[in-house]
Amino acid sequence: MVYLVGAGPGDPELATLKARRVLASADAVFYDALANPALLDWAPASAERCFVGKRAGAHAATQADIHRWLIARARRGGTIVRLKGGDPLVFARAGEEMAALRRAGVNFEIIPGISAASAAAAAAAVPLTDRHLASGVRFLSAPALVRAPPTPTSETLAVYMGAGRISAIAQSLLDAGWRRATPATAVANASLSGQRIASATLGGLLRRPPRLPAPVLILVGNAVRPRKLRLAAKPQKAVKTGLILMAHGSPLKAWQHDINALARTLAQPGEFSRAAFLVPVTPSLEAVVAEANRAGVRRAVVVPYFLAPGLHVSRDIPALVAAAQRRYPSCRLLLADCLAGHPALRTAVLSRAAAALAVQAMPPLHKRM
Repeated sequence: MVYLVGAGPGDPELATLKARRVLASADAVFYDALANPALLDWAPASAERCFVGKRAGAHAATQADIHRWLIARARRGGTIVRLKGGDPLVFARAGEEMAALRRAGVNFEIIPGISAASAAAAAAAVPLTDRHLASGVRFLSAPALVRAPPTPTSETLAVYMGAGRISAIAQSLLDAGWRRATPATAVANASLSGQRIASATLGGLLRRPPRLPAPVLILVGNAVRPRKLRLAAKPQKAVKTGLILMAHGSPLKAWQHDINALARTLAQPGEFSRAAFLVPVTPSLEAVVAEANRAGVRRAVVVPYFLAPGLHVSRDIPALVAAAQRRYPSCRLLLADCLAGHPALRTAVLSRAAAALAVQAMPPLHKRM
C-alpha cells in the first residue's frame, strides 16, 4: 500500500493524527522539500528515507523517477509513505502519481493535510471566504496566473509559488483589470518560526515588492482587507527543550528497554527525549545531559520515573542534577516531582480494574451465541 500523505504547511503540530499513525508503520518514506524533516522522526528507525524534493533549479529526482521508485518499492511489500508538504491534492502532482500507481496495479490511499493557503490565511487572520466580501476562493499557481491572469472576481485568490514573483503577479492582475486598491497579503513560511507577512494593496506590492524567502503564498481580494505595507516582526526562535526520564538502575534488560521506548514515545516532533538511569546502568544522567547540550537543548526537565519519594528522589537525583548543571551550565535543568501519589496513577489503576471486571462479567462465548 502506498499512502499519499499531506505533511501540512510546516509546523509538525499541524499534521494529522492519521499521518502520524501511518508514518509510525512506514517501511519507506519518500519525502519532498516542503515536508518538515521533524516528521521523519515519526517513522521507525528501520524505515528507508528517500528525499525526492523539487525546488526551483534543484530537483533531487524527476517525476518519472518518483513514479518508478514508488512502484518498485511498493512491489517489495510493506507500507510506503509519499510525504508531501501541505495537502497532496493541491499543487503537489498527486494526480500524476495516482495515475502511475493505477497503471501499475498498486493500491494507494490519500491522507489529506492542511494546505498552505489555509495556513497563510490563519497566519494573517484573513478569511478565505466571507458572505459579504468573498463568495469563494480560487487556488492558482503563480506561473499560471502570470501567463493568464483572471479577470476581477469576488473570490479570494490564493496564489502558490509566489517567491520572486510578487511584482509580476501584481502587474498581471492590474493589467487584467483588478483595482490598484485591491487588498493583498504575502505570507512566507506560514506556520513556521521564520514566518513573515507583508500586507498592502496590489498597487503597494507593485511599488514596493517585499523580499520574502520561499515558500510564499499570496492572498488577494476584498476579504483580505486593505492596509498599509507592513512586515510582521520575525518571531523569536523558541528555546529548544528536552525531557529526561530518570529511572532506577535495574539490571533487567526488559525494564531498560521499556523506559527507553517510553522516552521515545513521549518525544514531540523535533524535541529531545531520553532515558537516564541510576548506577550501574548506563547512560547516566550526566551523559544524557551532555547529549542534550550537543543537540542545542537549553532547558531540560528531569522526571523521576516510578521512584518512590525516598533517598533516591530526595538525595541522589538532586545531587546528580546539580553536578550535571555545573558541568553544562548552558543547559538549564529542572527537576520535577516524582510520580508517586499522582492522580493519574489512581485513574489508571481504577481503569484497569474496571476493564478486568467487565471481561469477568461477560458470559462465556457459547452462551452469547
